[in-house]
Amino acid sequence: MEDRVHEFWEEYLETLEARPARPNVEIGIAGNEAIADELLELYLSGKKTAGSGLVKDYELAGDELPKVGNYWIILNSKGEPKCIVKTIRVEFTRFDQVTEEIARAEGEGDLSIEHWRKAHVEFFTPYLKDWQISNLDEETLVTEFYEVVYK
Repeated sequence: MEDRVHEFWEEYLETLEARPARPNVEIGIAGNEAIADELLELYLSGKKTAGSGLVKDYELAGDELPKVGNYWIILNSKGEPKCIVKTIRVEFTRFDQVTEEIARAEGEGDLSIEHWRKAHVEFFTPYLKDWQISNLDEETLVTEFYEVVYK
């Protein structure tokens, strides 16, 4: 971890009565640089309590799928740590079967499934060819539900 990120994590650990054993800690921005600060503000305000990604993206990148108990240190677009969230629930859903609960928990736009779908189609579309996805609706989505544990 970068020094400031490591310090931020240590500051969080000092607030706990017991340190987590072997925590899985991810570090990064939410979304991409263009929307990172906007999404970060949604986490900080409590409006965003979930995030979704395609299972195929995780598999192709060789990354483990999210698990309950994982931590994520969310950076702003300048790479500065601003909060830590902990995964409290994980759900798998087909893209075309996303629920209102997921759309609301993601906290974006008017919180509707229609907005969620439009935003995620726009976000994923540039990568579909590389991921060899021809029908996004048939892809499996993994949604992590979070709680902010430190800011």
